[in-house]
Amino acid sequence: MNSHVLKYYRKSKGADPEARHFHEVIPLHEEKGMSWDEAHQKVSTLPRGWYELCHLSSQDRIELVRDFWLSTLPFIPHVDRFFHEFFQSLDDIGVYIVQWGEGLSYECEMVYSLRDGSCFYQGMPPSDEREILLLNDQFGGGLPKDFLHFLQIHSGFSKHSDTGMFRAEDMPRIHRKFVEHAIEQNLLIKSRDHVINPSDLIPFYESFGLRAYQCFFKEWYPEMEMGNVYFSFRDKTISDFQDPNALSDTLAFSSFLDWLIFYLETIGA
Repeated sequence: MNSHVLKYYRKSKGADPEARHFHEVIPLHEEKGMSWDEAHQKVSTLPRGWYELCHLSSQDRIELVRDFWLSTLPFIPHVDRFFHEFFQSLDDIGVYIVQWGEGLSYECEMVYSLRDGSCFYQGMPPSDEREILLLNDQFGGGLPKDFLHFLQIHSGFSKHSDTGMFRAEDMPRIHRKFVEHAIEQNLLIKSRDHVINPSDLIPFYESFGLRAYQCFFKEWYPEMEMGNVYFSFRDKTISDFQDPNALSDTLAFSSFLDWLIFYLETIGA
């Protein structure tokens, strides 16, 4: 694990600015003696596959998680190539069990550590099929299939210092608050001369501290699936999705996986 991971996942000590203020931290990939029953009793959301993964070598963990990503997500040649490169850039994948405060429930996170020491990513446990179907139904059945497939890998995903992708269970509540805030502020959201209904934006990612979101956009279907655009409450505009030659420059993406590639490429740079 790189130094950022080791600094981040440790118990809080006084006013240490680099500590995440955990009450307890258990690197499950180092706790070879903890039984499945003990681990599952401590954190009920821990997937059995994650537990089994922790008993393998670092390289085996990286290869197995890579293969799981590739088998779960739709096959697209440039996406497949990118994920092979991304996993080659890792020095370890581990699982941490954490507790924010005494008496609080334990949580678990899968951590992707970059070999160059620049940063790491963390993913929450996946959603089950019922949760994914319910989420899609709540948004009219039109969420992108590649996004729904990713929820089978992680429901919630971020760079360590970022707010990141929301958990599936939180998206309906966040969408309601997003729309309510836009209405309360009497915002006129525009793209060029086109006025956007805030309810047509479905936030799935928030940039830390910026009140800026990446959103699926109900009015834009560039590849038979809902595309996604960047929206900032400060600027009150969304990405220019109408210029096909400048999509990535304006943070408009034809697919969820194209956005995810951008996130993994640039946030860790």
